Amino acid sequence: MTTQNTTKKRCCGSSVGVIIADRADRLLMITRGWWPRGTAPVAGHVYDQHTDVADALVAEVNEEVGLTVIGSSLVWEGHLPNLCASLPYQPLAGHYWHLGIATAEGEVAAAPGETKGADWYTPDQVRTMARATLAHYRSGGAAADQPDDSLEAVWLKLLFEAGHLPWLTESDLAVAEAAYTTAPGEYWLGGRP
Repeated sequence: MTTQNTTKKRCCGSSVGVIIADRADRLLMITRGWWPRGTAPVAGHVYDQHTDVADALVAEVNEEVGLTVIGSSLVWEGHLPNLCASLPYQPLAGHYWHLGIATAEGEVAAAPGETKGADWYTPDQVRTMARATLAHYRSGGAAADQPDDSLEAVWLKLLFEAGHLPWLTESDLAVAEAAYTTAPGEYWLGGRP
């Protein structure tokens, strides 16, 4: 694991997650283009390039799925010890999350490179992907090998907090936390992958 170069840019320690649902209660999610693996709603760092949470929420939705946010509100916030591809934030590794719901307009256009695509997922599909994530880690699967058709591990906790996965148990959330606190095999030290 590459960690010796501490002069490189570190994670800003903050994230915004954005849940966008359509009238059929389907969630808009992207399949991630790099670490951490899996499929998840739009998310990004807040204080790496943005002035505040609202700015980050609008910018990340536009950047990742090409939509224009026309309304939003925060539904949960708190620190989670999830690691990303950047060197961990110091002194407390992880991210202070601002979880929002948003309405947006336009045509979905997934960002190439940053995503492997975007689509709308029914509640049943989201549950299936959550179960796939849990099965992967309970069977000893590695974070680097997490399948694209599963939920990014930290989103089990975030969607639980937002009321989309109320059936998750404490044991399920512990499995997810063990997964999302796993460091990448190599940290991103600058530039785009």
